[in-house]
Amino acid sequence: VPDSPPTQKTSLRAGFLLCVPIYHHRKFMQSGNIVLRTMQAADFGAILAIQAQSYPANLIESRDALASRHALSPDTCWVAEHGGEVKGYVFAHPWHGDTPPQLNQPLARLPPQHDTLFIHDMALCRSTRGRGVAPRLLARLQDKARERGLRFARLVAVQGAQHYWARHGYRPYPLPAAKLACYGDDATGMVAELAASGAS
Repeated sequence: VPDSPPTQKTSLRAGFLLCVPIYHHRKFMQSGNIVLRTMQAADFGAILAIQAQSYPANLIESRDALASRHALSPDTCWVAEHGGEVKGYVFAHPWHGDTPPQLNQPLARLPPQHDTLFIHDMALCRSTRGRGVAPRLLARLQDKARERGLRFARLVAVQGAQHYWARHGYRPYPLPAAKLACYGDDATGMVAELAASGAS
């Protein structure tokens, strides 16, 4: 671990993604000290606070919208915890096809057939960004997707996040502007193919 963490502004959200904060010298939280676990209902207060810290008003979602994703797919919704406090989260769920669900709309049900893990939202609090937590959450999700036999992982990247996701094996794919309108003007659909579980 370097003595001084990087000062580049890089905060992220996974269905989306922003770029923000600065890390403080000698207040460096190691990724190995952060525990990943499945999300619980009691985590939502901290999750909403992290969301408010991470996004502009047009990308903020209601508790009901987020809770519906957790209710439908609890084993693909995770938090990152340090010292008993939630420091980050990710919401993901099975989906079908390349059209993303609407932002800030509760999901009543999942499609009867699934071929995709849709990574709806991943956000970290300021003290946790740049510590390698996001790649750990992503790896956990992709393992779960492979266990379910899903072929793709998809997300919507905004505010320059395309470059971040490209480094993790995601590529842009075309979507009509109307299907991305709720995600903002610069939203881009991105997809990664998932190798079968156990494949070399």
